[in-house]
Amino acid sequence: MLLNLKFVLPLLTLPLLTGVGSVRCSIIPDKNELNLTDKSNTIENSISFFTTESDYESLKVTDGGKVSLGNSIAIINGDTLLADDISTRGGSTLLFRRKSYSFSLKSEASFRHGERKETFKKFYALSLSMDKNYCSNRLAFELLERIRLFGLFYSFSELHINGNCEGIIMVIERPEDWAIKKKNSPMIIRRGYNENIDKIEYSKIVEKAEAENFANYFKLIYKSLKKHEGEDLYETLSQWIDLENYMEWLAFNFLARNGDYTDEAFLYIDPAVNKFKIIPWDYDDLFEPSPHEGNAKSRKILGDKLIFSSEDKLDIIIANDPYLYKIYLVQLKEVLEQLPDETLKEVFENTYAELYPYYSNNEIISMSGYDSHKGTSLDKLETDMKSLFDQLKITYSYYLNFLESGI
Repeated sequence: MLLNLKFVLPLLTLPLLTGVGSVRCSIIPDKNELNLTDKSNTIENSISFFTTESDYESLKVTDGGKVSLGNSIAIINGDTLLADDISTRGGSTLLFRRKSYSFSLKSEASFRHGERKETFKKFYALSLSMDKNYCSNRLAFELLERIRLFGLFYSFSELHINGNCEGIIMVIERPEDWAIKKKNSPMIIRRGYNENIDKIEYSKIVEKAEAENFANYFKLIYKSLKKHEGEDLYETLSQWIDLENYMEWLAFNFLARNGDYTDEAFLYIDPAVNKFKIIPWDYDDLFEPSPHEGNAKSRKILGDKLIFSSEDKLDIIIANDPYLYKIYLVQLKEVLEQLPDETLKEVFENTYAELYPYYSNNEIISMSGYDSHKGTSLDKLETDMKSLFDQLKITYSYYLNFLESGI
């Protein structure tokens, strides 16, 4: 199915829909306006850890280098715990004053997110230093939960180091722990650029031959792209990857205008089907005007297809193979149908309610001045969330109407 480029191209090149004024008023009913209010939420989690003053000063340096603190003492939600290691982690976020951390504890720490409670010995604490208003990852994760593509535990927390406030962070379960321990997966990989594997981990109970066989699935996916097409390609790929699952993730990235996702994905073997399924990861670059490679390059490769990025070969083939693209459009429509206005409204209001107590703490929010967007405030959070919500509703409505008339 082809689109009228003259009409649709602005939707692909602008950050969602902008400059639509009167159209917005006619599309968005008053009953679905956001109600961003204090819902008496409290700060759910608190992490403090202690290190030497020299190590603490090293953490503040924004040179991109990683720091390992070794054995430390951590106080997490009131429990005093010994840490085998606390290390900085990430790539671009290491260039900012507030760092992300990987925790490895000797005993389990308890966290909560609403009614959900989890305990971990190992977890990540993300600084959100590139996440505008600290809401993008939170919005994406709950939306992904609503379409059954995300199951990792996540929750906001305050962070203190040596008694000093370090602002807000997001505690998140490690993908490898979720896949191997909770889903009994034999293997998980982190996809890299250029058809490479950045990281691979196996279950301890997997035999070497079986592990190598699963690792070969990833290579076979990309090899098959050069040998097959159409229905034959679909059947071939479906031996190694749940294509509908992958296409739903691809559709969400298009709708959320995720500017960076080729290397921000984990693939794990689902033992129920012995195929790869997706674990989404890192949604700092949400609602971007263009993918990392730029709109000109992306559109040259993808044409008018409803896929955001052209960095990965699998995505390019899905866009340009008519048989695969038709199946993809079905998945895109199903994703949209699972995210009606009332669901978007609930997710946005949930996100605001969880952030509110952190924004109400001046010491926490003052640390946002060190981040990529150079500061935030409650007024800025409210204004940006309302604007984004309005844009998403219009955009989602447009694409759903289009697909319902064309598929």
